[in-house]
Amino acid sequence: MESKYACEALKNHDVLKINYHGYDRDVEVHAVGNTLRGNELMYVYQTSGGSRSGELGWKKMVIEDAKFLGTVNGAARTPRPDYNFDDSGLHDYSCAL
Repeated sequence: MESKYACEALKNHDVLKINYHGYDRDVEVHAVGNTLRGNELMYVYQTSGGSRSGELGWKKMVIEDAKFLGTVNGAARTPRPDYNFDDSGLHDYSCAL
């Protein structure tokens, strides 16, 4: 997936629908940027769908591992009350709340 989809969802407060590591997921994007190692990640709050851990909540996902499935317009509850910009572990942001 291209980061522009994640940034557009963040900008519009849309829920981003993706397939990530074989699981369909709904996520609310809070930040997109790079790690110190140069990996492009998105810092999201997963609201539904599956995962390896079986848990919802805060996740860091590799952009290139996500497959864009669509968006739900204006459905994201962003920013989440417990959102902490410093927890993203990112720098060189493409977009962030």
